[in-house]
Amino acid sequence: MVEDPAKKRDLWNSAVEAWFPQGPDDAGVVLLKVEGDSAEYWDSPGGRLATVFSFAKAKVSGQRIDAGENEKVDL
Repeated sequence: MVEDPAKKRDLWNSAVEAWFPQGPDDAGVVLLKVEGDSAEYWDSPGGRLATVFSFAKAKVSGQRIDAGENEKVDL
């Protein structure tokens, strides 16, 4: 964990506020430093709106989300 309140405020944005409405100074909001050796990403067809729709459809139907194509990369 990274103890840096100024960095939390610097990285804060309105998208994060949807999950943490108390703001960046809430004790439940922490920064984690992660060192990885690989990563995986998804290329969702149709952009953000289609991704949101697929997520909602998966939650309602109980099926796995169709997040598009994905790839793995070494870092």
